[in-house]
Amino acid sequence: MITGITFSQSKEYYGTVKVKSDKTPIPGAIVLVKGTKIGVQTDFDGNFKITVPDSLNILTISYLGFQTVNYKIGAERKLEILLKEDCTIHWFDKQHIGFYLNSGVVNNPLGGQFIFTFPDFFNLPTLKSEISYQTNLRDNRFLNVHLNLHHLFVSCGFNADINTSYRNLDFNNNIDLSAYSIEASLNFHGISTIVGFSSIDFMSTEKIIDSYGVTLGLKAWIGPPFYMSVSAKTSVYKNLSEYHAEIKRQYRNIYGFMKYYKVNDFNELSIGIGIEVTYLFKRQREERRN
Repeated sequence: MITGITFSQSKEYYGTVKVKSDKTPIPGAIVLVKGTKIGVQTDFDGNFKITVPDSLNILTISYLGFQTVNYKIGAERKLEILLKEDCTIHWFDKQHIGFYLNSGVVNNPLGGQFIFTFPDFFNLPTLKSEISYQTNLRDNRFLNVHLNLHHLFVSCGFNADINTSYRNLDFNNNIDLSAYSIEASLNFHGISTIVGFSSIDFMSTEKIIDSYGVTLGLKAWIGPPFYMSVSAKTSVYKNLSEYHAEIKRQYRNIYGFMKYYKVNDFNELSIGIGIEVTYLFKRQREERRN
């Protein structure tokens, strides 16, 4: 129990603190008599019991990740207090510079990746660029270029991104590929639905395909303690499909990933490790200090 102040007249109240959306109990929530240091924490089942001086009638209830509530009490001693999730969103991908070392396990053992997020001064959507290149220093090369507009639409529990990409592949003088995609990523509480449109120019010793198609996929963000994302998508063309999958994990500023890509007879499993750091301009550092 948090230390309190002694008053001559008081009443005891008891009740439960719950999540407003699904009525599940919240253990560890702080229940305070407003204006005093009298307070308790809810138990494992979200229950609490608190003694309130007769001269006071407001309880303040708070819990990390939820909006703080001031609750007015009256004659009813049994209380049910509902907390709404806090809609404040903290983005961890603004103004990043990143460098990775890549290795293709199957065909392209050498490579690297560079990430740059353009400056953000007015809390506008984040423009993020990414380029990666892998090769075997002979006949094989695999180039990926991305330009993504993140956090285009934002509300509580929902945000949307627009992602564009270009892929260029040469494989054993047998496959020559160029492909473009534009995708919308609709993100609901850590789960993303990917919908897009793709174009491919594919040439091999067996067939030539110049086609348009749709891209569909899913992505999930797994929070603490894993801090990782998992995604998979496919682009379907006439007589041809592309497959992409990625697992990416973060530890502080260190990132590691595993990617899989397949088209026709070509497939590549790539692993990489790198660092992403945040850069700030003088004005932004001053704003943070203030």
